[in-house]
Amino acid sequence: MYEQFKTIAENNNWVFQYARKDYANLFDEQEQKGVPHLFVDPIRKQKVYGDLGELDETKYSGSFMILLSSDIDDEDYNTKYQNNIKPIATSAIELIEESIRCTGDYSIVIWDEVEVINVFDYNLDGILITYQIND
Repeated sequence: MYEQFKTIAENNNWVFQYARKDYANLFDEQEQKGVPHLFVDPIRKQKVYGDLGELDETKYSGSFMILLSSDIDDEDYNTKYQNNIKPIATSAIELIEESIRCTGDYSIVIWDEVEVINVFDYNLDGILITYQIND
């Protein structure tokens, strides 16, 4: 799954960061306005074995955020929503979902989205996704 997320980011010229939240908070690259940032948390991998000890499936779960650089001083939540969250929610999220499904290797079992604002010291707005994907 790590490679899948990284490839999606690279193919779309997005910033990619794979780390625990405390390390992701240390993110300090030069600001890139309008460029999505894909922050992927460590991925949980669960192997499911059948009665005869054979591997039946592998389940991947975790969370990631797709975010845009924002201004902490935006006048209100609606401004943040219109400028940062809405563009991510419509285009980038659909692109990620489609990329995962189209490989034919994975099926999305759980996909839970919630809006986030002023994330990390870098002040990013966007969508937090919690997922479970099976192969």
